[in-house]
Amino acid sequence: MGLNQEIEFRYFHQQLLSDNLTKEEKDDLWVKIQSTYKDEELELLMREYWQSLEKKEIISDKIQFDTLKNQILSRIQKSKISSDKTSKPFLPNWKNMMMRVAAMLFIPLLLGSLFVIYRMETRFDKMASSTMQQVIASPGSRVHLFLPDQTEVWLNSGSMLEFPTDLNKQSQRKVKLYGQGYFNVSRDPQHPFLVETESLNIRVLGTSFDVSNYANDCKFSSTLEHGSIVLLNSCGKEIRQLDPGQRAVLNKETKELFVETVDTKLTTSWKDGKLIFRNTSLIEVTKQMERWFNCKINVDPELIDLNILYTATIQDETLGEVLKMIEISTSVKTKIEKREVSIWHKNK
Repeated sequence: MGLNQEIEFRYFHQQLLSDNLTKEEKDDLWVKIQSTYKDEELELLMREYWQSLEKKEIISDKIQFDTLKNQILSRIQKSKISSDKTSKPFLPNWKNMMMRVAAMLFIPLLLGSLFVIYRMETRFDKMASSTMQQVIASPGSRVHLFLPDQTEVWLNSGSMLEFPTDLNKQSQRKVKLYGQGYFNVSRDPQHPFLVETESLNIRVLGTSFDVSNYANDCKFSSTLEHGSIVLLNSCGKEIRQLDPGQRAVLNKETKELFVETVDTKLTTSWKDGKLIFRNTSLIEVTKQMERWFNCKINVDPELIDLNILYTATIQDETLGEVLKMIEISTSVKTKIEKREVSIWHKNK
């Protein structure tokens, strides 16, 4: 990043603090963020501003620092896409904190394996009645949270979880998942835990499992690591019980369900900041990469029938680095233009 660009971002910072950015300048800032996959100098500049703020000891913890980054990324997207659903802040004093770190709005949207930890510190006992809370993992990020009953949840990119604020007081602890989540359920035999999706529901007393049910996927899947879970249809009828190491896959179109024994790390490693592929089809690889890097990947239709398989572990690499790895190990060529990727056969 050159001097002129640095000065430009400093200008954006000053205008943001004084709330004087014009619509055109906001659009320009959005374009610059979109075209940045990973820029260490931008990160350093962000930290420089952060360290210059008064009372920075308020949030010196890295976890809270990362939390603010995710919140700001969500605010950027919500300012551009009015139809996005919003989530309520968890901490009463975050509004002031967010105002103080407006300079961080130019954080690149792709920060590698970005995870955020939410601590449920709202005083639920002061609420007169149960209300629904939403937590959203914006595209390109992962979210880690603790529910009121201390159940631990990870949300993958582009996912949302809904739950009642008094979940720990419900006779049946019921949550609703859109997208993909990993649950480490707090055991409570007297209050069963139920995960609802638009395809199947999952009943559990205390266990660790993954659920994936993106709206644009043709399949629902659930992988059990520990304990036991039961798959239910929308009427509450038991369909299948899973044992540790098993993965259930439902074809949404044919309604066919099959269960297989798998290496659970391949489907749950995303919560640890990794994507692991073992002889995985190129189509499946690109689908996961789109969510991981918040981009659009166009695969030449001629590649679909070639059965190209890919083996790799993605952790801290940028999108460009991953595409180079794919080019080296397969017979394809790739190109990036802003957030859109094209993949075609080398011989074409």
